[in-house]
Amino acid sequence: MRKILTLIALSFTIASNAQWIEDTSCNKNAEIVVNQAIEYTFNLEYMAAFGSANSALLLDKNCGCAKLVLAYISSSNKKWGSREAKLNEINTSKLSSEEKAWYDYMLVSSDELASLEASLLKEFPTSPLMNFLGTSMQDFNTFKTFAKKFPEYSSSAYNMISYGYMNGAYGEKDVNQAIQYAKMSQDSHAGPNAYDSMAEHYASMGDYENALKTQLKAIDFGTFASPYRINAQRYYAKTAEAEISEEIMAYQKEMQKAILEGDYEAYKKFEHPEITVSTGDSNLSPFYVYTKKDIMKDSALTWDSFTLSDMETYFSPDMKTAVVTFVADGSFTIAGTDGSTVYATRASSTWNNTDDGWKILHSSFAPRKGKNGLPEVD
Repeated sequence: MRKILTLIALSFTIASNAQWIEDTSCNKNAEIVVNQAIEYTFNLEYMAAFGSANSALLLDKNCGCAKLVLAYISSSNKKWGSREAKLNEINTSKLSSEEKAWYDYMLVSSDELASLEASLLKEFPTSPLMNFLGTSMQDFNTFKTFAKKFPEYSSSAYNMISYGYMNGAYGEKDVNQAIQYAKMSQDSHAGPNAYDSMAEHYASMGDYENALKTQLKAIDFGTFASPYRINAQRYYAKTAEAEISEEIMAYQKEMQKAILEGDYEAYKKFEHPEITVSTGDSNLSPFYVYTKKDIMKDSALTWDSFTLSDMETYFSPDMKTAVVTFVADGSFTIAGTDGSTVYATRASSTWNNTDDGWKILHSSFAPRKGKNGLPEVD
């Protein structure tokens, strides 16, 4: 009983007066919680929606609306998603007419969707749920129409309107309006998604410092395994791009030194157990997989000097992959020959930012025009 009372008290604390669905098959306590679940759902906070829907089922195991939420936030992919299976488990005879309409909406084919949406709006003109299902990113004005008609339920609509202003759906791109509507979404609903959206807006403007600050607010709603961590890591990397670039270039030099000295203990810190390193030597022989034996093998070639210079670093958009370009100059002596050979190549290395840090993925060397690389080998 104490757990039930706690859930009820919590539901009154977190739930606004918003009644997304006017008629449910749930008891009154579960109905409060399931409306909060729908609020989370339409704000794209699916894990919170999952928790709220299951809490509603603790209060009322026959709460059909909670089961509909769990189906809606599941994948509709027929190969691996569970939405259809979850819908098939629902006893539709126990659903309210509004719940049954949502049930039908999730099962209808794409060809029939527009017709069904129109009929649902006629049948349930005052239902926020049915009206929101009729919004579409194909027409961002539908979100403004919804927000005007249902201001108490408009956090998710405000969020989408902010994207409309960022992508030019309302005419010229308007950054100030986008930020304003994202803030309105935050003020309307205490959840992480609007902060994630605002961070994306800042990032699209190249303001990664504010993007990171805002994204951290999204993470703060639930830090462990937060889905918002990925973008926070990217925004941080953008703010520290120069320092990360210097770090990778230093790794490149350190790794090259370990290779030249045949020091596998020094080299292995740049390996990752799930990465197969491929390499192309400057003798233009075929690419091959680079392993410990290549570092440890005896060689008739002795390096007299070897330096790297003109280094530049280029990052992928997600900041998880970096390509370092550079030139390598030096000289080497081959056992049994007189004198040394001047070595001059241009090269690139690809690095991947793993959970264990930056690791080497691929390297390729080629002689500069009119210069020598490594000698060919049989």
